[in-house]
Amino acid sequence: MSSNRFQTVPVTLTCLTMILAVTLLAAEEKPELQESLPQRFFYNDDGDRLVFLLNGPFHERQLQYPVDALAGTGVTTLVFCANFGSDQAYYPSKVASSLGWREVESTGKNKRFTYFNRIHEVGNLIKNRKIDPLGIVMQRADTQGLEFVPSLRMNDTHFLNKVPPTEHPSTGEFWMNNQDLTIDGGALDFSHKKVRDYRMGQIIELINGYATNGFEMDFSRQPKVFPDGKGRHGMNLITEMVKQTRRRLDAKSQRDGQPRFLIIRVPHTLELCQHYGFDVGGWMAHNLVDYIVPASPDRYFQFDIPLDQFVDLAHQTDSRCRVISGTDSYRATPSMYRAAMSNYYAMGQQDTYLFNFFAARAEQRNYYPFRDEDYALLRDLKSTITLWGRPKHFMSAGWFPGQSIDVTKEGDTHETVIYIGEDLQLCHNEHILKNARLQMVIDAVHTDDRFSFQLNGIDLDNHNLNRNGSIFAFDVRNQLPKRGWNTVSVICTKLSDDSRPVIRQTELFTDYDLTGIYETEPTLNE
Repeated sequence: MSSNRFQTVPVTLTCLTMILAVTLLAAEEKPELQESLPQRFFYNDDGDRLVFLLNGPFHERQLQYPVDALAGTGVTTLVFCANFGSDQAYYPSKVASSLGWREVESTGKNKRFTYFNRIHEVGNLIKNRKIDPLGIVMQRADTQGLEFVPSLRMNDTHFLNKVPPTEHPSTGEFWMNNQDLTIDGGALDFSHKKVRDYRMGQIIELINGYATNGFEMDFSRQPKVFPDGKGRHGMNLITEMVKQTRRRLDAKSQRDGQPRFLIIRVPHTLELCQHYGFDVGGWMAHNLVDYIVPASPDRYFQFDIPLDQFVDLAHQTDSRCRVISGTDSYRATPSMYRAAMSNYYAMGQQDTYLFNFFAARAEQRNYYPFRDEDYALLRDLKSTITLWGRPKHFMSAGWFPGQSIDVTKEGDTHETVIYIGEDLQLCHNEHILKNARLQMVIDAVHTDDRFSFQLNGIDLDNHNLNRNGSIFAFDVRNQLPKRGWNTVSVICTKLSDDSRPVIRQTELFTDYDLTGIYETEPTLNE
């Protein structure tokens, strides 16, 4: 293996210059490629319900639920968080704190932490009985035919929420003993070698003991690893950690002949990656990473992560790295999931990755088993084939539920963009498109206010407008959005003096009938 694989790409200041730098580097020497990766469906489980979020007495079968709930679905690979947060291990660790390593008063007094009350209790039970929850999940995944990947949240900061970290149940012992190595008393500061060595110690433990098929470094929860303004200066420090992780995986693969892949979750734009200190272009150029998963650091569901920019960056070299969206689950319906995933496939995604899928789908923290519609999604989201002909709900760019636009004066034109990953014209040509409804939600509209609407610069026929309160809807089967970016314009043609309408969101609902929509005499269309 060439040592050039671990050279560092120079820090760049813009996405364009980063891509150019990677292209020039690739021209000098192309890295050796492994065989092409198979299509995978990754399911990320944060592990919390493994040991303390289920009702009833603790029992061994409970430790198998994360795997058994996925058996028979489209999921190929279980990505399992190895720690509660970043610092309390779900396995016997010599580096991280044990689960529930200390009893915290707030778990008994603060209602916010009612569901944490079992941490200390269950943590002691696991330790006393020498139970290895992560190992049990790993073994169960193998018996059920699932790939297994331990995941480490590199700088999780849930312990900074609601109460001081000294009182929070998820705070680790390392943080308690090294508060001088933090960013203003918050997240650990990776500028310090002691912090990086601590995390690398965890990584080495997990690779040696649990990396059956690969390993994941999760920098998206949360991405701040350096003080403000210091991210670009620290790129080489994070890259060195990525190199060490890659070496450890490769060394283990050389020992047992089992190929292993490295996944890295990063913020959802290239600009943010650079801001926080993640040299994605350099990692790709030298094949340090097999999968990059751009994901919002927030919990919001997103339809338009600029995945194509990451895909384009990967294409600048012959890197084997694949890019997968890591959108979160916040308030997403099944139709929204299908729409978002079709968008990301259209942008170049080849695999599927679900993160926090269980959180928004669950009621009263009853995570297992999934509901019937959830199991349908675990089939639908697997590929473009399984998404074909399934109902979808697309929404405008930005975080769900969209970014509000104030209408301030008559004559104003307000534009929103909406990405449509479905080829609706093809659906129409194949006579399966049953419904295509474009609608705008405009609040605080007076009776005398008037609007006109355009799709990609072409007027929508107001005679075809179906208004229901604040919802302005059009049947657009005869004026379909294109595959890719679309512009929806709202023109205020009349505005009352005291009226201040607000455009809340723009969305497209589609539905299909795979048996065909009868319109003319049957014909055979190839």
